[in-house]
Amino acid sequence: MIESDAWVIVPVKSFDGAKQRLSPLLSVAERAKLAWTMLGDVLDAALGVPGLRNVAVVTSADEVANYARQLGVVVIDDHGAAGTNAAVKVGFVDVASRRGGAVVALPSDVPGILPADIVALFAAVRKTGVAIAPALRDGGTNALACDVPGRIAPCFGSDSFVRHIQVANQGGLRPVVVMNGRLGLDLDEPRHLVEFLELCTKTRTDAYLRSLGLSRRMEWSAHEDWHEVGYLAGASLPRSESVPLATRQ
Repeated sequence: MIESDAWVIVPVKSFDGAKQRLSPLLSVAERAKLAWTMLGDVLDAALGVPGLRNVAVVTSADEVANYARQLGVVVIDDHGAAGTNAAVKVGFVDVASRRGGAVVALPSDVPGILPADIVALFAAVRKTGVAIAPALRDGGTNALACDVPGRIAPCFGSDSFVRHIQVANQGGLRPVVVMNGRLGLDLDEPRHLVEFLELCTKTRTDAYLRSLGLSRRMEWSAHEDWHEVGYLAGASLPRSESVPLATRQ
């Protein structure tokens, strides 16, 4: 059951020049369209969560704000926040000012996410106060859930998975780690597009990518290993003596 004061927030910057690491495969216009399409899928998933009343984008981009309002999504002005962490902090403060409770911060580029995945994050956060869904490739974080806004400071970015756990441990918390292939797959690099298409989702992002005829574009890079997707069936936590305490789910 989702409490009436629960929130999902999605920090979103302008899509001008979005997804530059996809430039070997997609044009500027195609990358912008992909970013818009992924945002739509993420918001659709959040709006599809039974009982969830509060979904917001945190942005200062007028076009994003207008799009969100058309969907009936709350718009939180990030006041020109520099980066994802600053935007999430603004979102936490705003949610707290509205007497919000549990809050899940999601990126806008995980289009495979389902409403059930968000429900699972809210369920996980009830156990210890913090839940984290790691990116399954690069040590990043693709979802941060807190039982109250700002329970821990957001640490999105390079190696943020371990840093989120460390920050939680410093506050006496042992976060729940939610391993999820859909949440773990953010579309940042050309190979991620292929991995996403192999999931065969019923998303607008899937339909858009298939419309581009990506297989023909990828012929030039046939030497690359585009099909390493075994991790989606099950992933392991990073193995390091310095990995702090967390509970795997």
